Amino acid sequence: MIRKITLLGLGILAITACKKGGVDPINNGPGKDLVLSATEQQQVGPGNAFTLKLFKADIGTLTDNQNLIISPLSVSFAIGMTSNGANGQTLTDIRKTMEFNGFTEDQVNSYYQNLITNLPNLDPNTTLKIANSIWYANNFTPLPAFIKTNTDFYSAEVKALDFSNKTASANTINSWVSGQTNNKIPKIIDQIADDARMYLINAIYFKSTWKTRFDAAKTYKAPFRLANNSTVQTDFMTNKGIDLKVAYDNGTNVIELPYSNSKYSLVMIMPDEDVKTFALGLDSTKWNFLMGKLIATKSDVTMPKFKFSYSIDLKDILKSLGMSIAFSDQADFSRINAAGGLTISEVKHKAYIDVNEDGTEAAAVTSVGVGTTVAAPTNVFNKPFIFAIREMKTGLILFAGIVSDPTKSE
Repeated sequence: MIRKITLLGLGILAITACKKGGVDPINNGPGKDLVLSATEQQQVGPGNAFTLKLFKADIGTLTDNQNLIISPLSVSFAIGMTSNGANGQTLTDIRKTMEFNGFTEDQVNSYYQNLITNLPNLDPNTTLKIANSIWYANNFTPLPAFIKTNTDFYSAEVKALDFSNKTASANTINSWVSGQTNNKIPKIIDQIADDARMYLINAIYFKSTWKTRFDAAKTYKAPFRLANNSTVQTDFMTNKGIDLKVAYDNGTNVIELPYSNSKYSLVMIMPDEDVKTFALGLDSTKWNFLMGKLIATKSDVTMPKFKFSYSIDLKDILKSLGMSIAFSDQADFSRINAAGGLTISEVKHKAYIDVNEDGTEAAAVTSVGVGTTVAAPTNVFNKPFIFAIREMKTGLILFAGIVSDPTKSE
């Protein structure tokens, strides 16, 4: 049976295609599956639990009709590196907040090492880059064990900079960020703080084509209904009789649209109720329930094109989730430097997404600053909805967001 699905509002991770107007996928081979050990498989669920926890906390910061895109996986990599320098209650709180409890530090690091090594190689038609770096003041000496752990498990590039030359140091870090995200995120550091000793940075870049691309000639203008019931005109792209998965539950429409060799996908959730209200109630149980209801089918699909960027300082959010000591004068990062006296000063996150007829392009950067201590379905997605990009075999979520207004670029 062929169903008809119209997606009129979307916002998440940006993935763009290499060729405009085609409908046949580029085929560079079938790719391979992500292989996880039994222990690593057990970490996917807690990782997605942190994703939803962070996602819901971010929703509280949104203004009316503001779009949202974050990569909790990027945040996890950056905080994961930082946790390798934490001790005592600081480490306990970080592990609890990040859902690391139940796994040893080596198990967490090994899991991330597997993701960093193998996620980029699943699909020859998808570009996925995961890069980590550590930048520290040249008059500050991090412990060798801390550096070794993060280079061994996170493949982190490590470099000392003259932080007294604030402009040059910020430019060096931002140049690395821009290069790792294909210039989609040109800057993460506005200024080197006076008390800055170290920046731990993760960058993720994703670019893939749809399994069946949309024909650009069939893209048309149509209204998208905002949360206040007013409308905006935006571009909608449409496809006929393609393979995808669908679900419907109590007024909520869900679809999963695959990229390339079905190694990654875009999940879209459009509830009848206010999208923010629904998102605030979206926990792991509800997410797993909806994903479990997805059924493979062939369907027509229509969805809006969208492209936007988003940035946020996660400091207050992470404090509210249980990491407040890590940002205080009582922080213990003595495994970075035995003398202690270090605290997390900021956690900045920026993300970008572009969804069009050919596919999606997305990027995200997370920077952790460490400084000295001071203080019945119609299936029409034409109103605000939630989206997520995930690896299809394990269900690991890479990006999550809300499309409130597809015409907004920020």
